[in-house]
Amino acid sequence: MANKETKFIDKKSIKELVDILDELELTKLSYKKGDVSISVSKGITATAVTSMDIQDNSLSEAKIDVDYKNDPRVIKSPMVGTVYLQPEPGANKFINEGDSISIGQTMLIIEAMKTMNPIESSLQGKVTKIFVQNEEAVEFGQPLMLIE
Repeated sequence: MANKETKFIDKKSIKELVDILDELELTKLSYKKGDVSISVSKGITATAVTSMDIQDNSLSEAKIDVDYKNDPRVIKSPMVGTVYLQPEPGANKFINEGDSISIGQTMLIIEAMKTMNPIESSLQGKVTKIFVQNEEAVEFGQPLMLIE
């Protein structure tokens, strides 16, 4: 009887994809080669899922938790909508990572029901991480930025 090859994904491959996600400041990244598919995303929780064609067609899941939902340094989305990091196409972003921000300063715009809603900072400090990309859909309570 022929020995069936078992396919797997190791933690090193998942970590490499997460590192690429961080390096390129992406919120989502997918990779597929043959019958192995890996997707990683960041937000409230970053999750890497691998689907493999194994004898029982099982799904293996590896989670990398980055939980910001209770972090007081995080600005969260007050509504569901689409994020715009600049006032209009081609314009400079409202803020960038590394910028200092004041309370009341506009950080981004969320379009909801065809209405543009400027989102102002409720914190003062340095923007250390922007969790969203321009024109990304966001959910209520989703982390937008980390201020330290």
